[in-house]
Parts: sequence; structure tokens; C-alpha cells
Amino acid sequence: MSDVIHLNLGFTNVYLLKSDSGYVQFDTGYKHNMKKYLKLLEKNQILPEEIKLIIINHAHFDHTGALKETKELTKAQVLVHENEKEFVAKGISAEVRPHTFLTKLLIPTMPKSWARTDPVEPDIVIIDNYSLEDFGIKAKVIHTPGHTPGTISVITEDGDAIVGCNLHGPPLRLRRGFPAIYYDEESIWKSWERIIEEGAKNIYISHGKPFKVDLMKKKLAKRKKAK
Repeated sequence: MSDVIHLNLGFTNVYLLKSDSGYVQFDTGYKHNMKKYLKLLEKNQILPEEIKLIIINHAHFDHTGALKETKELTKAQVLVHENEKEFVAKGISAEVRPHTFLTKLLIPTMPKSWARTDPVEPDIVIIDNYSLEDFGIKAKVIHTPGHTPGTISVITEDGDAIVGCNLHGPPLRLRRGFPAIYYDEESIWKSWERIIEEGAKNIYISHGKPFKVDLMKKKLAKRKKAK
């Protein structure tokens, strides 16, 4: 599909973008995934110290659980949105609002301790439109709220869009589509529109397989028709 390197850690996907000077990583996954993460780096012939930046899609423990260990290992800078900074710095997760039968059933049964992570002080805090050119990547980070207030995405010049939890696929949903967990529905639709306007072609999500942007376009068109 593209030059995006996909590290499948099981429940959560981690992605890497390569440049002449190193790599930019998107999310870290759970803390207990570190061994698998290191094996996948080795498989892809990537040295930890080659990773120069870690971008956090949003502050939920399945995205930030291994952040402290990964930062210490790689010495990479950490980038988050302003609305997620406090959560990452304190090692807590943003509010969770389940909306599907499965998530409404499972989330209340999870111990609160599961949502705790090791605190990490972010190095770069953004509001919107952050260029990755200083890291050798022709791409930018944009604010795409909805799943959480500070959810962010990366869109490359070639149209690869790493959007994290702006959409969900199995196992959180039977089919790829609207997130099973979110704080504001209207914000998600607007974020979808922006992702498309920014030239997205290939969509990479945190839970599920990549797909073409046509799926998002069809769902947006169906929603507008229904209004």
C-alpha cells in the first residue's frame, strides 16, 4: 500500500515512517508488548536509536502503555496534542465513553488500574498543523478530535493517513467504521471530512487492517443523504 511500516502488536497497531535521518513512530501499544515490539524492530532491521520521534494519537493506555520504556530505549522526542498533555504527563487515560454493546459490556468490568501508565513529560506539544519536515518526513500532524479532545493524525504528502482511533475495526467493531468509543460524534465526522480534504488515500488505524479512503467517503455520503 505504501512506505508505512506496520508493527502488529496484537490489539494495537504501531506505525513507523522512514526518512534518511531515522524514523517517526506513531503510538507505542501496551507495556507488555515491548518484547514483541523489539522483535518486530529487529525483523524490519530497525535499531531503536534510529527512532527520533514518537507521536501519540491520544492518551489511552493501549497507545501510551509502553511510552516510557520506548522513550528511554530510543531517546526519541514525544509529541502530543495540547489537550492530551496532562494525561500523558500524569500517566492517566483520557475519559472513555463506550457506545457499542461490546464496549459498554466490557469497559465497566476493567480495573481502573489498567488505565494507568508511567508518566512521561512530552517534548513537543501542538495545537494543529505540525510539519514533520524537521524529522525528514514529508508529512504533517493535524488535530482530528472526536475519539478524545486531543486525538491527532499524520498525513503524508503521498496520501498515507495514520489516523489511530478515528475509526475502529475488529475486534472493537465487526466491520471497519465509526469508533466504538468516542467523546463527541459530530467532531469525528468533521475530522473525517478534514482527513479527506487533506488528501488521504490510504487509511491506517490502531485497531484493524489498513484500507482505502473510499470507505470513509461512502459513509460520509450516506450520512449526508440521511439528513
